[in-house]
Amino acid sequence: MNQSTLSYPCYCQPQRDILTHAKLLENYRSHLVQMRGVPDPKLNVRVATCFLSLLEASECPLEDVSTAHIHTFITEQGFHYQRKTMASIASYLRSFLRYLAFNRLLPKDLSGAVKRPYMFQGEREPRYLQDWQVRQILDSVDRSTSTGKRDYAMLLLLAVYGLRANEITGLHLDDIQWVVGKLLIRSRKCGNPMELPLTNEAAGALVAYLRVRSQSDSRSVFLSHFSPHLAIKAHSLSEVARKAILRSGFNVAHPGSHTFRYSRAQALFAAQHPLSDIASALGHRDLRTTLGYLSFTVHPLREVTINAGEELA
Repeated sequence: MNQSTLSYPCYCQPQRDILTHAKLLENYRSHLVQMRGVPDPKLNVRVATCFLSLLEASECPLEDVSTAHIHTFITEQGFHYQRKTMASIASYLRSFLRYLAFNRLLPKDLSGAVKRPYMFQGEREPRYLQDWQVRQILDSVDRSTSTGKRDYAMLLLLAVYGLRANEITGLHLDDIQWVVGKLLIRSRKCGNPMELPLTNEAAGALVAYLRVRSQSDSRSVFLSHFSPHLAIKAHSLSEVARKAILRSGFNVAHPGSHTFRYSRAQALFAAQHPLSDIASALGHRDLRTTLGYLSFTVHPLREVTINAGEELA
């Protein structure tokens, strides 16, 4: 099937001036902002502009638009974009067609003719690493320096527990309960503190770092190496994680501290842990949030029941 030249990619700069419909596009923009509450309607208007461009190239008056024109437009955009983007384009086009029908610029509402690609909860590019890749990243950290010992301890906590960056940078010295072998996580997104078992590997990494930790009045576990040695920030930990992943040469979408969180969730899923257990480990209240962390290529998810009001401890 040869690609037509009736329309151009929606999200690129328009290649044609739509002078005939300039007033219509401006009214549509105002409608989106004032009536629909869309803060930045740029993409909505670009899709509308591109669709009108196709009509002009086809020498089709607006009132004569048909389902055939809609199908041609969606097909041509499919040459440029993948399914996820096409789903957005289809939604924007449906909105524009409803606007035209409401303002009687079309004889009937044709928005139902726009075929939106099916998208599924949790469908996205893989953002996780395999266990052996996580281990290789950890092993690549130079632990001969105090900075390396600190970075290794932080990355290990990310990998072992799947914690958020701020949960690790929010650790205080009193949160490491050596006697009972527990790690207290206070700075959780959902608010309630959580106790985790302190593994031997995590304890060893923390001890190695604390022996060379900079002198400071701060009770935070992880400190910057620059005076006055304040608590390290979450974005700094994410940058440490990003550089470690890139240094190892692994190709993963959006590398950073959350990569280890995704990887931990995927490892638990691959080990056939119940979804409720994975959600608890990640501190999620809603199972639908947990689904977004998982790729179902590891093994089929046979049955998941989610109640709208379900919350996990």
